Amino acid sequence: QESLRLCLIVLFALQCQSLEILYPEESIPFHDNVPLLLKIHQDYESQCVSVTVDNRYLLATCEAVTLIETSLLPGTHMIDVMPTNSASGSGANVQKSFVVENPTYGPLPPHISKDGVRLNLPPYVDDYHTFWYHSNIWTNTFWKGVHAEKSPMDLWNYQEILFNLRPTVVVEFGTRFGGGTLYFADVMKSVHKDGADYRILTVDITDISIDPQVFEEPNVEVLTAPSASSTTFRRIKELRATLPGPLFVILDADHGKDNVTLELQTVVPLMEAGDYLIVEDSNLDGHPVYPGWGPSPYDAIVEFVAYNRRHLARDPHREAKFGFTQSPMGFWTRTEWDGPWHIPLSENPYALL
Repeated sequence: QESLRLCLIVLFALQCQSLEILYPEESIPFHDNVPLLLKIHQDYESQCVSVTVDNRYLLATCEAVTLIETSLLPGTHMIDVMPTNSASGSGANVQKSFVVENPTYGPLPPHISKDGVRLNLPPYVDDYHTFWYHSNIWTNTFWKGVHAEKSPMDLWNYQEILFNLRPTVVVEFGTRFGGGTLYFADVMKSVHKDGADYRILTVDITDISIDPQVFEEPNVEVLTAPSASSTTFRRIKELRATLPGPLFVILDADHGKDNVTLELQTVVPLMEAGDYLIVEDSNLDGHPVYPGWGPSPYDAIVEFVAYNRRHLARDPHREAKFGFTQSPMGFWTRTEWDGPWHIPLSENPYALL
């Protein structure tokens, strides 16, 4: 009888274990192609759960934080989380209704949209993109005789953004040869031909390949440091303090997912409402070039936005304006949301540099 009593106590304790869905919240912004972040609280540490959204089984997980690869259209949805492992399988499932909000950017043009809110470019766009990239034309693109290694259509887009935004600070991660830096320098001279003060901060881990013309530009500052270092963070913060106004940021350094994630964690919290962010070379790893390349800037930005859905707003009109871009899912503006930040990577090897 004593053994039976102990078994009943253990069974009752397991049934009373708390399982709570912390995220998604009751209402979340729409972001096409961005995973759904699931955060659960559970008292029983080894508890695994199965996850169903809108009556469609998606995955099983034993983690408290999970990214679910699903893209939900605006509207009301239901997420269902049920314990699966034997120790807690007797627990009840937990359901939560949540709303995916309508996108703030409004309907997309019919020729580039699907369901009115998702980009759906014709297949020949990717065909030309793949031809252009794999023929290495981008490696032979120059500005003032210096390698720029960018799409001319992206460069045209950037100057339109700069003239509309009129930033006082431009931050470029990844100087390389400096052709892109010289391009930004020339555009900014026209943007601020009224004589307003501004600065272009270009950051790279080495200056060995930078063209001498870059160092001759009076409003360009070359910072030799890791892009995700505390040195970089402090310098951007200083420039923002001394040069009040909009900020334009372009990430074009190391294209590995972790490095780009660390860059996002470094610079995006320094952005203010209306500031502009470009995440370049998100076309790697099958978007559409170099499938199998490995985790890329594309993976970094969609994961970062999944963790921080309200902090950034995608600009699909600008992204799709000229057909293809080297930066799919790479055009973003900072919103007015001032809630807490969530970081995908807790360790930054450059934090003390």
